[in-house]
Amino acid sequence: MITDDHVATAVAQGIITPEQASRLQALTGAQAPDVSAAEAASDPDDERFRLIGGFNDVFVTIGVGLLISALFGLARVLELTSGFSVLALVFAWGLSEVFSRRMRLALPSIVLAFMFAGAAALLAGSLADGAFAAMGVTSEAAASWSLVVAAAASAVAAFVHERRFQVPIDTAITAGSVICATILGATAAFPAWSGGLTILLTALFGFGVFLAALRIDATDPQRVTRRSDVAFWLHMLAAPMIVRSVMPLATAGTSEIDALRALFMLAAFALLGLVALVIDRRALLVSGLTYAGIAIAYLLSQSVNQEGLGLSLTLLSLAAVVLTLSAGWRSLRKAIVPRLPLGRLHSLVPPPT
Repeated sequence: MITDDHVATAVAQGIITPEQASRLQALTGAQAPDVSAAEAASDPDDERFRLIGGFNDVFVTIGVGLLISALFGLARVLELTSGFSVLALVFAWGLSEVFSRRMRLALPSIVLAFMFAGAAALLAGSLADGAFAAMGVTSEAAASWSLVVAAAASAVAAFVHERRFQVPIDTAITAGSVICATILGATAAFPAWSGGLTILLTALFGFGVFLAALRIDATDPQRVTRRSDVAFWLHMLAAPMIVRSVMPLATAGTSEIDALRALFMLAAFALLGLVALVIDRRALLVSGLTYAGIAIAYLLSQSVNQEGLGLSLTLLSLAAVVLTLSAGWRSLRKAIVPRLPLGRLHSLVPPPT
């Protein structure tokens, strides 16, 4: 039996809207849960997103994984790469009709979204590779442009999948595939400039996806609808791209590190942490942890000579940073966000709670 608590949780997780909850409750004559109760069930500062609703999600995901393995094994034995892709596409769509559209299982939906987009990429890539070979294109050029076609096909597949099943991660898969297709196409067209083009395009697309995620977050400041999940996955896509393009600036684009560059890396990590705190999304912090660890490890290595102690102290420092931010996240937001001169950007920032 569906209770008021179930309906309130459904509103909080974005499964149904408050208006739909009201109409559902009206059928039984019960009082609909108010939006504030649903919002309380999902605190914006907790940055919740739907991943596992129960062990059934895990059970179904294991089944999907076994299916993928079986199809891949059959394709290898029968030497039918394209056949595997077609079967994977068909099965991914059919299973999505059951587990994504009807049962709304979060984790299986994510896996099936990747399965559908990946199968489309494999199919398009293999077909393009054969077509380029028939046209007499060199193997190196054919491989590069086949990857472009595969990424474009993945984007189209993810977009179609999202239109039908409304799986939040599909938006990030679509954006990531478009970005990959563009970067791969640019580097294939201008191989002499591939290094600079990759960094430039990664930075531009990273900040573009980041701004798009902020705009989506602004439409759901309490983060109780499906839009919050869409923004979460976009932040997860944008964060490593931004960090990957920003951090090399701290080391002047070289692989060598000294004390000054290590301090710059820590300063960049602190800036990323401040941005993450303001927008109430932790993806930037997670993406920057590796660089912060490298900087801390270098600084400790200059003063610690005992073997193994530097690594332990580095991990201890990172653990202290992560745990301190986790425990004091809400308090820090209350103390910092109201004092920042954000101007019109306040509309894009969730209010501290």
